[in-house]
Amino acid sequence: MTLKVLLDTIVATLPKRQKDIISQRFGLGSSQIRTLAYLGEKYGITRERVRQIEAASLRMLLKAAQEQKELHEILKKSLQHISSLGGARRADFLVDDLKLVLDDKTVSGPYLTLLFSLFKEPLYAPETDELFAFWYTDATTLKEVKSFIQKVAAFLKNKKEALIERNEFDVLFAQVTKQHNVKEFIALNFLLNSKEFRVNPYGNFGLAKWPEITPSTIRDKAYLVLKKRKVPMHFREIAQEINRVKFDTKKAHPQTVHNELIKASDRFVLVGRGLYSLREFGIEPGNTRDVLLRLLKKHGPMELTKLVELVSRERILKHNTIFLNLQNKKFFKKTNGNYHLA
Repeated sequence: MTLKVLLDTIVATLPKRQKDIISQRFGLGSSQIRTLAYLGEKYGITRERVRQIEAASLRMLLKAAQEQKELHEILKKSLQHISSLGGARRADFLVDDLKLVLDDKTVSGPYLTLLFSLFKEPLYAPETDELFAFWYTDATTLKEVKSFIQKVAAFLKNKKEALIERNEFDVLFAQVTKQHNVKEFIALNFLLNSKEFRVNPYGNFGLAKWPEITPSTIRDKAYLVLKKRKVPMHFREIAQEINRVKFDTKKAHPQTVHNELIKASDRFVLVGRGLYSLREFGIEPGNTRDVLLRLLKKHGPMELTKLVELVSRERILKHNTIFLNLQNKKFFKKTNGNYHLA
Protein backbone atom coordinates (compact mmCIF):
# COMPACT_ATOMS: atom_id res chain seq x y z
CA MET A 1 0.00 0.00 0.00
CA THR A 2 1.03 3.60 -0.52
CA LEU A 3 2.04 5.97 2.25
CA LYS A 4 -1.16 7.96 1.77
CA VAL A 5 -3.42 4.91 2.04
CA LEU A 6 -1.57 3.58 5.10
CA LEU A 7 -1.83 6.88 6.98
CA ASP A 8 -5.37 7.67 5.84
CA THR A 9 -6.40 4.24 7.15
CA ILE A 10 -5.15 4.86 10.67
CA VAL A 11 -6.32 8.50 10.75
CA ALA A 12 -9.81 7.26 9.85
CA THR A 13 -9.91 5.37 13.17
CA LEU A 14 -9.86 8.62 15.17
CA PRO A 15 -13.05 10.22 16.52
CA LYS A 16 -14.50 12.84 14.14
CA ARG A 17 -13.15 15.96 15.89
CA GLN A 18 -9.69 14.47 16.39
CA LYS A 19 -9.59 13.32 12.77
CA ASP A 20 -10.50 16.82 11.59
CA ILE A 21 -7.90 18.48 13.81
CA ILE A 22 -5.12 16.14 12.64
CA SER A 23 -6.12 16.53 8.98
CA GLN A 24 -6.13 20.31 9.20
CA ARG A 25 -3.02 20.61 11.35
CA PHE A 26 -1.01 18.56 8.82
CA GLY A 27 -2.89 19.52 5.64
CA LEU A 28 -3.86 15.96 4.76
CA GLY A 29 -5.85 15.28 1.62
CA SER A 30 -7.69 18.40 0.52
CA SER A 31 -7.39 20.05 3.93
CA GLN A 32 -5.52 23.31 4.41
CA ILE A 33 -2.88 23.56 7.12
CA ARG A 34 -4.54 25.41 10.00
CA THR A 35 -3.18 27.06 13.11
CA LEU A 36 -4.10 26.19 16.69
CA ALA A 37 -5.88 29.53 16.92
CA TYR A 38 -8.03 28.82 13.85
CA LEU A 39 -9.10 25.41 15.11
CA GLY A 40 -9.69 26.75 18.61
CA GLU A 41 -12.09 29.33 17.21
CA LYS A 42 -13.76 26.70 15.02
CA TYR A 43 -14.49 24.43 17.97
CA GLY A 44 -14.92 27.11 20.62
CA ILE A 45 -11.95 25.93 22.68
CA THR A 46 -8.55 27.37 23.62
CA ARG A 47 -5.40 26.98 21.54
CA GLU A 48 -3.90 24.96 24.39
CA ARG A 49 -6.86 22.57 24.33
CA VAL A 50 -6.41 22.08 20.57
CA ARG A 51 -2.72 21.34 21.18
CA GLN A 52 -3.65 18.77 23.82
CA ILE A 53 -6.12 17.07 21.46
CA GLU A 54 -3.50 17.00 18.71
CA ALA A 55 -0.91 15.46 21.06
CA ALA A 56 -3.37 12.81 22.29
CA SER A 57 -4.38 12.01 18.70
CA LEU A 58 -0.74 11.55 17.68
CA ARG A 59 -0.20 9.13 20.53
CA MET A 60 -3.21 7.10 19.35
CA LEU A 61 -1.93 7.16 15.77
CA LEU A 62 1.57 6.11 16.84
CA LYS A 63 0.17 3.06 18.57
CA ALA A 64 -1.66 2.09 15.37
CA ALA A 65 1.36 2.94 13.19
CA GLN A 66 3.69 0.76 15.22
CA GLU A 67 1.61 -2.23 14.20
CA GLN A 68 2.04 -1.42 10.50
CA LYS A 69 5.18 -3.13 9.17
CA GLU A 70 4.85 -1.23 5.89
CA LEU A 71 5.10 2.12 7.67
CA HIS A 72 8.21 0.94 9.50
CA GLU A 73 9.74 -0.04 6.16
CA ILE A 74 8.88 3.37 4.65
CA LEU A 75 10.44 5.13 7.62
CA LYS A 76 13.53 2.93 7.42
CA LYS A 77 14.08 3.67 3.72
CA SER A 78 13.48 7.38 4.30
CA LEU A 79 16.09 7.52 7.06
CA GLN A 80 18.57 5.52 4.98
CA HIS A 81 18.16 7.95 2.10
CA ILE A 82 18.66 11.00 4.29
CA SER A 83 21.72 9.39 5.87
CA SER A 84 23.20 8.66 2.43
CA LEU A 85 23.11 12.40 1.75
CA GLY A 86 25.04 13.28 4.88
CA GLY A 87 22.12 13.20 7.30
CA ALA A 88 20.10 16.16 6.02
CA ARG A 89 17.80 16.87 3.08
CA ARG A 90 15.75 19.92 2.10
CA ALA A 91 12.07 19.15 2.74
CA ASP A 92 10.73 19.81 -0.75
CA PHE A 93 13.55 17.86 -2.38
CA LEU A 94 13.00 14.93 -0.03
CA VAL A 95 9.42 14.58 -1.27
CA ASP A 96 10.62 14.14 -4.86
CA ASP A 97 13.43 11.83 -3.74
CA LEU A 98 11.12 9.48 -1.87
CA LYS A 99 8.61 9.26 -4.69
CA LEU A 100 11.39 7.47 -6.56
CA VAL A 101 13.00 5.64 -3.63
CA LEU A 102 9.67 4.29 -2.42
CA ASP A 103 8.17 4.00 -5.92
CA ASP A 104 5.15 5.83 -4.55
CA LYS A 105 3.72 8.82 -6.43
CA THR A 106 1.39 9.65 -3.53
CA VAL A 107 4.28 10.77 -1.31
CA SER A 108 3.71 14.38 -0.28
CA GLY A 109 4.99 16.87 2.26
CA PRO A 110 1.96 16.62 4.59
CA TYR A 111 2.00 12.81 4.74
CA LEU A 112 5.77 12.65 5.26
CA THR A 113 5.46 15.25 8.02
CA LEU A 114 2.79 13.17 9.76
CA LEU A 115 4.84 9.97 9.45
CA PHE A 116 7.99 11.60 10.81
CA SER A 117 6.04 13.37 13.57
CA LEU A 118 4.58 10.06 14.75
CA PHE A 119 7.95 8.31 15.04
CA LYS A 120 9.81 11.50 16.03
CA GLU A 121 12.49 10.90 13.44
CA PRO A 122 14.00 12.37 11.39
CA LEU A 123 14.02 15.81 13.03
CA TYR A 124 12.68 18.97 11.40
CA ALA A 125 14.35 22.36 10.92
CA PRO A 126 11.66 24.92 10.01
CA GLU A 127 12.21 27.55 7.35
CA THR A 128 13.94 30.79 8.42
CA ASP A 129 15.21 33.89 6.63
CA GLU A 130 18.53 32.09 6.04
CA LEU A 131 17.48 28.45 5.57
CA PHE A 132 14.86 26.43 3.73
CA ALA A 133 12.97 23.86 5.79
CA PHE A 134 14.85 20.54 5.96
CA TRP A 135 14.87 17.17 7.69
CA TYR A 136 17.95 15.93 9.56
CA THR A 137 18.96 12.85 11.50
CA ASP A 138 20.42 14.27 14.74
CA ALA A 139 21.64 17.40 16.53
CA THR A 140 25.24 16.80 15.45
CA THR A 141 24.24 16.81 11.79
CA LEU A 142 22.22 20.00 12.26
CA LYS A 143 25.30 21.68 13.70
CA GLU A 144 27.46 20.38 10.82
CA VAL A 145 25.06 21.69 8.18
CA LYS A 146 24.88 25.19 9.66
CA SER A 147 28.63 25.32 10.29
CA PHE A 148 29.51 24.21 6.76
CA ILE A 149 27.15 26.75 5.20
CA GLN A 150 28.76 29.53 7.24
CA LYS A 151 32.26 28.41 6.26
CA VAL A 152 31.43 28.26 2.55
CA ALA A 153 29.77 31.68 2.66
CA ALA A 154 32.86 33.15 4.33
CA PHE A 155 35.10 31.43 1.77
CA LEU A 156 33.12 32.74 -1.20
CA LYS A 157 33.19 36.33 0.01
CA ASN A 158 36.89 36.40 -0.83
CA LYS A 159 36.51 34.54 -4.14
CA LYS A 160 33.89 36.64 -5.92
CA GLU A 161 36.05 37.53 -8.90
CA ALA A 162 36.98 33.93 -9.66
CA LEU A 163 33.39 32.78 -9.45
CA ILE A 164 31.89 35.57 -11.53
CA GLU A 165 34.71 36.33 -13.93
CA ARG A 166 36.23 32.93 -14.57
CA ASN A 167 33.41 30.67 -13.42
CA GLU A 168 35.77 28.52 -11.36
CA PHE A 169 33.22 27.29 -8.86
CA ASP A 170 34.09 23.61 -9.32
CA VAL A 171 37.77 24.20 -8.54
CA LEU A 172 37.10 26.43 -5.54
CA PHE A 173 34.39 24.16 -4.19
CA ALA A 174 36.74 21.16 -4.36
CA GLN A 175 39.22 23.18 -2.31
CA VAL A 176 36.76 24.05 0.44
CA THR A 177 35.29 20.52 0.68
CA LYS A 178 38.77 19.01 0.94
CA GLN A 179 39.71 21.57 3.56
CA HIS A 180 36.69 20.61 5.69
CA ASN A 181 36.82 16.87 4.89
CA VAL A 182 33.35 16.70 3.35
CA LYS A 183 32.48 14.73 0.20
CA GLU A 184 31.48 17.05 -2.61
CA PHE A 185 27.99 15.61 -3.22
CA ILE A 186 27.22 15.86 0.51
CA ALA A 187 28.59 19.40 0.64
CA LEU A 188 26.38 20.44 -2.28
CA ASN A 189 23.40 18.83 -0.57
CA PHE A 190 24.11 20.82 2.60
CA LEU A 191 24.29 24.07 0.61
CA LEU A 192 20.88 23.40 -0.93
CA ASN A 193 19.40 23.99 2.53
CA SER A 194 20.69 27.56 2.52
CA LYS A 195 19.14 30.68 0.99
CA GLU A 196 22.56 32.36 0.98
CA PHE A 197 23.58 30.79 -2.33
CA ARG A 198 22.05 30.98 -5.76
CA VAL A 199 22.75 30.38 -9.44
CA ASN A 200 21.94 33.24 -11.82
CA PRO A 201 20.26 32.68 -15.22
CA TYR A 202 23.70 32.49 -16.86
CA GLY A 203 24.78 29.61 -14.63
CA ASN A 204 27.12 31.57 -12.35
CA PHE A 205 27.11 30.40 -8.71
CA GLY A 206 27.64 32.71 -5.76
CA LEU A 207 26.10 34.43 -2.78
CA ALA A 208 22.49 35.40 -3.35
CA LYS A 209 23.16 38.94 -2.12
CA TRP A 210 25.67 39.59 -4.91
CA PRO A 211 24.02 41.78 -7.58
CA GLU A 212 25.74 39.65 -10.24
CA ILE A 213 23.85 36.63 -8.92
CA THR A 214 20.52 38.24 -7.98
CA PRO A 215 20.31 41.55 -9.86
CA SER A 216 17.38 43.65 -8.69
CA THR A 217 17.85 46.99 -10.47
CA ILE A 218 17.88 47.77 -14.19
CA ARG A 219 21.50 48.86 -13.87
CA ASP A 220 22.55 45.55 -12.31
CA LYS A 221 20.67 43.56 -14.94
CA ALA A 222 22.14 45.62 -17.79
CA TYR A 223 25.61 45.22 -16.28
CA LEU A 224 25.25 41.44 -16.14
CA VAL A 225 23.96 41.28 -19.72
CA LEU A 226 26.86 43.36 -21.07
CA LYS A 227 29.38 41.43 -19.01
CA LYS A 228 28.06 38.16 -20.42
CA ARG A 229 27.99 39.35 -24.04
CA LYS A 230 31.37 41.16 -23.81
CA VAL A 231 30.48 43.33 -26.82
CA PRO A 232 28.71 46.72 -27.08
CA MET A 233 24.93 46.48 -27.24
CA HIS A 234 22.15 48.90 -28.13
CA PHE A 235 19.97 49.85 -25.17
CA ARG A 236 16.94 48.32 -26.92
CA GLU A 237 18.83 45.06 -27.35
CA ILE A 238 19.84 45.16 -23.68
CA ALA A 239 16.18 45.56 -22.67
CA GLN A 240 15.20 42.63 -24.89
CA GLU A 241 17.90 40.44 -23.35
CA ILE A 242 16.85 41.35 -19.81
CA ASN A 243 13.28 40.33 -20.63
CA ARG A 244 14.41 37.15 -22.39
CA VAL A 245 16.58 36.00 -19.49
CA LYS A 246 13.83 36.80 -16.94
CA PHE A 247 15.87 37.69 -13.89
CA ASP A 248 12.48 38.28 -12.23
CA THR A 249 8.91 39.13 -13.21
CA LYS A 250 9.63 42.82 -13.82
CA LYS A 251 9.64 43.90 -17.47
CA ALA A 252 12.46 46.12 -18.71
CA HIS A 253 11.43 49.02 -20.97
CA PRO A 254 14.00 50.32 -23.50
CA GLN A 255 13.68 53.96 -22.45
CA THR A 256 14.10 53.05 -18.79
CA VAL A 257 17.23 51.06 -19.64
CA HIS A 258 18.60 54.00 -21.66
CA ASN A 259 17.96 56.45 -18.81
CA GLU A 260 19.62 54.22 -16.23
CA LEU A 261 22.70 53.65 -18.39
CA ILE A 262 23.14 57.38 -18.93
CA LYS A 263 22.95 58.02 -15.18
CA ALA A 264 25.50 55.30 -14.35
CA SER A 265 28.42 56.69 -16.36
CA ASP A 266 30.78 55.25 -13.74
CA ARG A 267 29.90 51.76 -15.02
CA PHE A 268 28.60 52.19 -18.57
CA VAL A 269 30.18 53.94 -21.55
CA LEU A 270 28.31 55.20 -24.61
CA VAL A 271 30.31 53.90 -27.58
CA GLY A 272 27.97 54.75 -30.44
CA ARG A 273 24.40 55.79 -31.21
CA GLY A 274 22.53 54.10 -28.38
CA LEU A 275 25.35 51.55 -27.99
CA TYR A 276 26.84 50.86 -24.58
CA SER A 277 29.74 48.91 -23.14
CA LEU A 278 31.33 48.57 -19.70
CA ARG A 279 33.99 50.89 -18.37
CA GLU A 280 35.66 47.91 -16.68
CA PHE A 281 36.53 46.55 -20.13
CA GLY A 282 39.04 49.38 -20.32
CA ILE A 283 36.77 51.61 -22.36
CA GLU A 284 36.82 55.31 -21.50
CA PRO A 285 34.03 57.80 -22.18
CA GLY A 286 34.35 60.46 -24.85
CA ASN A 287 33.58 61.20 -28.50
CA THR A 288 35.56 59.95 -31.48
CA ARG A 289 38.12 62.73 -31.23
CA ASP A 290 38.66 62.05 -27.52
CA VAL A 291 39.33 58.38 -28.25
CA LEU A 292 41.82 59.24 -31.02
CA LEU A 293 43.66 61.72 -28.81
CA ARG A 294 43.92 59.24 -25.95
CA LEU A 295 45.15 56.36 -28.15
CA LEU A 296 47.79 58.46 -29.91
CA LYS A 297 48.97 59.84 -26.59
CA LYS A 298 49.24 56.34 -25.16
CA HIS A 299 50.68 54.46 -28.16
CA GLY A 300 52.41 57.21 -30.11
CA PRO A 301 52.30 57.84 -33.88
CA MET A 302 50.78 55.07 -36.01
CA GLU A 303 49.38 54.41 -39.44
CA LEU A 304 45.67 54.67 -40.16
CA THR A 305 45.03 50.89 -40.31
CA LYS A 306 46.45 50.32 -36.82
CA LEU A 307 44.64 53.33 -35.40
CA VAL A 308 41.31 52.15 -36.83
CA GLU A 309 41.90 48.72 -35.27
CA LEU A 310 42.50 50.21 -31.82
CA VAL A 311 39.48 52.52 -32.07
CA SER A 312 37.29 49.61 -33.16
CA ARG A 313 38.07 47.81 -29.91
CA GLU A 314 36.31 50.61 -28.05
CA ARG A 315 33.80 52.07 -30.46
CA ILE A 316 31.58 50.91 -33.28
CA LEU A 317 32.36 53.57 -35.88
CA LYS A 318 32.52 53.75 -39.65
CA HIS A 319 35.99 54.01 -41.15
CA ASN A 320 35.08 57.37 -42.71
CA THR A 321 34.07 58.80 -39.33
CA ILE A 322 37.52 58.07 -37.92
CA PHE A 323 39.23 59.40 -41.03
CA LEU A 324 37.25 62.66 -41.04
CA ASN A 325 38.09 63.31 -37.37
CA LEU A 326 41.78 62.89 -38.15
CA GLN A 327 41.58 65.71 -40.69
CA ASN A 328 41.22 68.24 -37.85
CA LYS A 329 44.70 69.80 -38.04
CA LYS A 330 44.17 71.54 -34.72
CA PHE A 331 44.53 68.16 -33.00
CA PHE A 332 46.16 65.74 -35.46
CA LYS A 333 49.02 65.69 -37.96
CA LYS A 334 50.17 63.15 -40.51
CA THR A 335 53.88 62.63 -41.11
CA ASN A 336 55.45 59.88 -43.21
CA GLY A 337 52.17 57.95 -43.32
CA ASN A 338 51.67 58.03 -39.53
CA TYR A 339 49.16 60.05 -37.55
CA HIS A 340 50.25 61.76 -34.34
CA LEU A 341 49.17 64.57 -32.04
CA ALA A 342 49.43 68.11 -33.35
